Amino acid sequence: MSEKIERAIQDLVVNGPVPVEVLAEKVGKSAKTLLREVNPDDPKAKLGAETLMEIMRITGGVEPLKLMAEELDFTLEFE
Repeated sequence: MSEKIERAIQDLVVNGPVPVEVLAEKVGKSAKTLLREVNPDDPKAKLGAETLMEIMRITGGVEPLKLMAEELDFTLEFE
């Protein structure tokens, strides 16, 4: 995954509309674990696709999805 996408995910978790502690609880993780999983500077940390989907669903933030689509030369259309 590109650093641009990783940074967008981290930004959504850290600065998004849902506080980190609340978001972590809703995805079934501790805040510390979630923050580690979205840290692009930690090469051993991994964020699962299911967790990313939940983060985007809960926050309503789809910037990571938009960036993924761009990297694959796709265009997203929202209804």
